[in-house]
Amino acid sequence: MARKRVCGERDLQEGRLKAFDVDGRQIVLYREGGKIYAFDRWCTHEQGDLAAGSIEEGVVTCPDHGSQFDLENQGVNVLGPDGEEAGSVPDLPVFKVSVVDGDVFVDL
Repeated sequence: MARKRVCGERDLQEGRLKAFDVDGRQIVLYREGGKIYAFDRWCTHEQGDLAAGSIEEGVVTCPDHGSQFDLENQGVNVLGPDGEEAGSVPDLPVFKVSVVDGDVFVDL
């Protein structure tokens, strides 16, 4: 795993998803209540763009078929596409985030 600088902390707006390309890896950052989440941009079901999704209580929802992933629990799939049971698609890769001197770093 390598720690990579993604952006400045001030580049992230509270409650807004923002996509980044980090050395060819597409990720999304999201800031809420002083916490920053980092996760793969593409849903593990049919590659829906999670940067266009929504997050509520630490769970990201894919805009295409509604798959949900718990960001607080390492991206575990908690609802499958179109209401299928939890675990019906692979978990979403979630990355450790650190902030150093106003810069956001992610362990990829």
